[in-house]
Amino acid sequence: MNILSLFSLLFTLLILNSCRTELKNSEPKFDLDNIKLKGKITVLMDNSTLSFYDDKGKESGFEYEILAAFAKSIGLKLEVKVINNQAEFFQRLNNGEGDIIACNRAVTLTDMQKIDFSIPFYTTHQVLIQRNIADSLLLKSSSQLGSKDVNIPKGSVFDARLKQLSDEIGENINRRYLLNDPSTEDLIEMVSSGKIKYTVSNKNLALICAQKYANLSTNTIISAEQKIAFGIRKNNPKLKQELNSFLKKYCSSSIFIALKDRYFNSAEPEPVNQILVTKNGNISPYDDLFKAAASKYGWDWKILASLCFQESNFNPTAKGMGGAFGLMQFMPNTGANFGVYPNSSYEVQINGAMKMLNTIYNSWSSIPDIEQRIKFTLASYNAGKGHIDDGQRLALNQGLNHQIWDGNVQVMVKKLADPMFYRNPVVKCGAYRGPASGYVTEVYQRYLSWK
Repeated sequence: MNILSLFSLLFTLLILNSCRTELKNSEPKFDLDNIKLKGKITVLMDNSTLSFYDDKGKESGFEYEILAAFAKSIGLKLEVKVINNQAEFFQRLNNGEGDIIACNRAVTLTDMQKIDFSIPFYTTHQVLIQRNIADSLLLKSSSQLGSKDVNIPKGSVFDARLKQLSDEIGENINRRYLLNDPSTEDLIEMVSSGKIKYTVSNKNLALICAQKYANLSTNTIISAEQKIAFGIRKNNPKLKQELNSFLKKYCSSSIFIALKDRYFNSAEPEPVNQILVTKNGNISPYDDLFKAAASKYGWDWKILASLCFQESNFNPTAKGMGGAFGLMQFMPNTGANFGVYPNSSYEVQINGAMKMLNTIYNSWSSIPDIEQRIKFTLASYNAGKGHIDDGQRLALNQGLNHQIWDGNVQVMVKKLADPMFYRNPVVKCGAYRGPASGYVTEVYQRYLSWK
């Protein structure tokens, strides 16, 4: 080998070694030791009941509560980054933007080539979501999906499952995607409202949504039982070991059993006649308590009664999502701020709700019209004032009247579930998926009818 050839070979080896070093140095170095140095662990989550959502100012979600307990167990703060596009989760995790993925995702062999997973903390099936119409029109088997249009989030595990299922049944299933890539929870609501015919969900989320939308059928299973776990980068073995050690203990604890019961087995209020007013003029067994509480603040007690009906159907044992309890469906943290706890008397619960209503009402002193101010108050009781503030700022941003609820801020609060709107810089609380828009109309119209 001549000197020129040797020099060329050495130069090539030097370049290759430099590239390897640069590649190695560019890999995310965020295993557990580095995470602890930051003082926080960052979780990439979707905005849904099972992952992460804001409930009247309280951060909630089945997976959020598990990981909040994990972060606390290792002395770290929990930071949440909401990811709205299913296809971005792996890329953002591997780029080092987060440490854990939590999006109610089933473990698959395809995904295991890209990321690692914790031990499973839950198992579920994929199910078809359809409207509960005449029994003869329901699809009862995955084999009946041939040529049907099914809307799913693009790039999701449901997308992959329908593609596989098409091959299994020997007939094409038309996988459809909507603009702005709505979440599974949004698609379920669209099925309920009749905007689309079919979507697919994990059974655990379907059970929760069925509590909100009584016209849904969620019984048609389209997959084998699947394991739900948290996603972790492949170069984070210490984090995986620590998380697995935590999950082994946590998932066998009474705390986890109670958590599952709270999210998946919430008691539904007993149905009560919408008219309710009896021959002697009573609306409920709690009329005297409503009157006494409302009189302290100069309110019409029938507003308080209508709110109670909306929250619990006058059922004192009602349990709601995230631990909401009792006649007025206080969240634990919010209830404590007003002296209300799950074992509080009916009188204390009602007085606490009236005090909360009046406090919120006073915070809306900028709304000149009394009726509109009451509607802003009711919306804030339901959604948390932060989301209604977002709706008001968004209304102003969109050229609507920010001091009018009906048809203005009401519309914008509903739009906060749409990524096009909740990514607007004026929005501070992020996406909202609750029922504030229709909630206010129902409570106020009921109040007027009783009045």
